[in-house]
Amino acid sequence: MVNLYTLPTYVVVLFIGVILCLFLANSVLYYYLMPQAQFRQLGRKCLEGSSLLLLMAVATILYEVYTDSLNGIVYDEATDFWRYSTALAGTAGAVYWIHDRQAGSLWVLAASILLLPVFDDWLPGSLVLALVCLAWRLIRLFPRTYNQYQQRLTARSIQTAVDCLDEGILISWEKGEPVLVNFTMYAVMEQLVGTVVRNANIFWHLLPFCGNRPGLSMERQGRDLLFRWDSGQAWLLQRRPIRFRRQSGWQITAANVTALHRLNRELAQKNAVLEQRNEEMKDVLDGLVALQTRQTTESLRYKIHDLLGQRITILQQLLNNPNVSDYGEILPLVEDVLSDLRRDAVANPQERLDALVTTYRNLGIAVTVEGMLPADTRRAGAFVRIIREAMTNALLHGQARSIAVTFGTGRQPALVIADDGQGCPGPIQTGTGLQAMEQRVRALGGRLTLTKTPHFIITVEMGENHDPTDHRRRPKNLA
Repeated sequence: MVNLYTLPTYVVVLFIGVILCLFLANSVLYYYLMPQAQFRQLGRKCLEGSSLLLLMAVATILYEVYTDSLNGIVYDEATDFWRYSTALAGTAGAVYWIHDRQAGSLWVLAASILLLPVFDDWLPGSLVLALVCLAWRLIRLFPRTYNQYQQRLTARSIQTAVDCLDEGILISWEKGEPVLVNFTMYAVMEQLVGTVVRNANIFWHLLPFCGNRPGLSMERQGRDLLFRWDSGQAWLLQRRPIRFRRQSGWQITAANVTALHRLNRELAQKNAVLEQRNEEMKDVLDGLVALQTRQTTESLRYKIHDLLGQRITILQQLLNNPNVSDYGEILPLVEDVLSDLRRDAVANPQERLDALVTTYRNLGIAVTVEGMLPADTRRAGAFVRIIREAMTNALLHGQARSIAVTFGTGRQPALVIADDGQGCPGPIQTGTGLQAMEQRVRALGGRLTLTKTPHFIITVEMGENHDPTDHRRRPKNLA
């Protein structure tokens, strides 16, 4: 064994200082790990405890060398017992959690073995190597743990965020037990049912009976329910099955469609005036009014689908986070996401695209953009809306983790949106999302094509970059 007592005093003091810094860093790491879900496992707690214990053991050895050398005491081998105990404890903690490679258990195991008295012939090299192993583990683990601590989601923060929404949201398990309800949905319940209903299934089955209340009427629109009050207020309620945390559940949303209802009444008044005109002119104008009604209704319906679908997609992404039950301060992140979704009518297309990309990147989705938006503002705005709908579908239906957006030039497709999701092996179901995309592309004089497998790809070709002789079959059913 190399006699540690022959080491200069300043070297021993330097080692002790380094160990104290590592001990402090490991303690801070312990603090950042405590609120995270992975730290609820006993094995992870034992691993971090072993790392702290090993640092204390090395510090104790060097401290004894420092104090004993001042008193002229020679190293006593009787201390080997507690060194064996410490090293074996560290080895046990590392082996117990060896399956988690990201936790750095192998470095703790190496440091534990190097501190065994059987390696005293390597002193002080064995102590230096043990410290290097523990320091390297901290260097690799600390930044990742700190970022997870800063970005962790909590049940309280999600509840606070959804309470700020104008739409009513109710998320429940399959049997109706509520998981998340916001203030707007509570207000809608009181207006329709007269009280707050805790079970989502009971609430949905009570809704058809609310149409008989004074001053309130109900109209079925497929699977959805439209409620109108005599005051002019109107709400559209929808229920859809969802899956989160590997279980089935229900998503009930309530959207204020008062503007749409008011528009219908105004158009009805216009029709009444037109009936007083001659029959020939009336037929022509009735056709124009019908077209205006259909276009305006579809525009409002698509806008409701875009905004509400986008927010529900983000909410499901938050609910699927494994750290959803932790407590912390995530509200600024969620508020940034919600504010990005409200820029549709304010910012120019490039600003809206940048906000959209930032929103999904904040949710952990890898989004890449190649090329530039078209210079034409109308086309650029339509492309941004198509990209937003495609991202919503990729995340909500395809379970995608990365999305690539490519703007083409010349004879290349004007826009290609591809994700790494599960694709669509079966027939594509008809829905509002892709209908809106197809309508926007058709209004620009272009063509929209879909590739369903192995991953979902949306291709937009405009008049100047697609071959009119290309007779590839377009999908008949749009989601």
